[in-house]
Amino acid sequence: MPRAAVRSDLVDTDLAWCLTDEHRAWRKVLRDFAEEVLRPGVARRSIEAAVDLDVLGRLGELGVYGTLVPEELGGSGADLVSASLQIEELARVDSSASTTVHVQMANASLLAELGTPEQKDRLFPALATGESFLALGLTEPSGGSDAGNIGTRAVRADGGWVINGAKQFISNSGLPMTDHVLVVAATGGFGERRPETTAFLVPIGAPGLEVGPGYDKLGWRSADTHPLYLQDVRVTDADVVGPVGGGYGRILQYLTWARIPVAAMSVGVAQGCLEGAARFVTERTSFGKPLHQHQTVAFAMADLAALTHTARSVTYDAAWKRDHGHPFEQEAAICKLVASEIANKVAYSASELHGGYGFMDDYDVTRHYRDAKVLTIGEGTSAVQRMLIARSLGFPA
Repeated sequence: MPRAAVRSDLVDTDLAWCLTDEHRAWRKVLRDFAEEVLRPGVARRSIEAAVDLDVLGRLGELGVYGTLVPEELGGSGADLVSASLQIEELARVDSSASTTVHVQMANASLLAELGTPEQKDRLFPALATGESFLALGLTEPSGGSDAGNIGTRAVRADGGWVINGAKQFISNSGLPMTDHVLVVAATGGFGERRPETTAFLVPIGAPGLEVGPGYDKLGWRSADTHPLYLQDVRVTDADVVGPVGGGYGRILQYLTWARIPVAAMSVGVAQGCLEGAARFVTERTSFGKPLHQHQTVAFAMADLAALTHTARSVTYDAAWKRDHGHPFEQEAAICKLVASEIANKVAYSASELHGGYGFMDDYDVTRHYRDAKVLTIGEGTSAVQRMLIARSLGFPA
């Protein structure tokens, strides 16, 4: 179906208070890439749950994996606003590509911050360019939102460590370019609710490490996600990332700012739904006139625009504050909560505006509807965000 022209300024995407000319130029690069490279075949990739390695390679050429990695390690050393812009623009068309980029971008940044000089020399700049991927093995089968509930154990043996356990829902863990997984394991206080934890760099090919079959998922279907099983996996002291016994605390700091790009992903989903609905209601007629000339439809579109603008505003407020050294922990939880729930509301309403076509894979809103659900779950559920906000207000939670 030919696409009707849709205004690119359906909502205020400029955010003049926080975007520089460099930000706007980067956003245009990402918007053009998403239209020219991601959009062709995006529906097929989602339906078939197919990861397109050529697309991931071209994203690497664009530089998106190293956005937050310092220049001396091969990245661009950009700010979180730039990173959020790229995640939003990719998610506007393809959430699976967006989450793949987010995970690699964040994990590369994490290792750039916590890794030893030897680890950085060994793994960069390949992590920044996407020639090598790093997965994060944090979530446990029985842990879920309780990220500190670590059952995987690492014990001292023969001058190194032996790791046993399992990890669940690990993004980018089965890609051919994924060379390592950063495994968080309990190293003391076994049996306690909050054991001492340590992070280890484990090569994907290490004996005893098994990458389980990929999940058949509701959304993010062309993103790579697997369980991991560790049986007597041996690593050395040189593979420890961050302080022994301080793994979870440092990872938790990472999870705090990493919520902001996920909020940006939610903004991208909402924006994609808004644009898709605008195309649909201007192309179709009902009761003798175009859909958008019905007041109920126009009001519904107004609600979508207002919600999308709200999600974008709170997200970039949080990103800007982190970039400029302001406290941002409360804002990170707020934008993750607000934007992810808005993405679901907008996806639902946009699908309703499409009528029966909103149930068909030929339309973008169908894919966005599926992809939106996980946004209230990943990087901390909505309940976790409410808990964090309540605590920031001084209420017990």
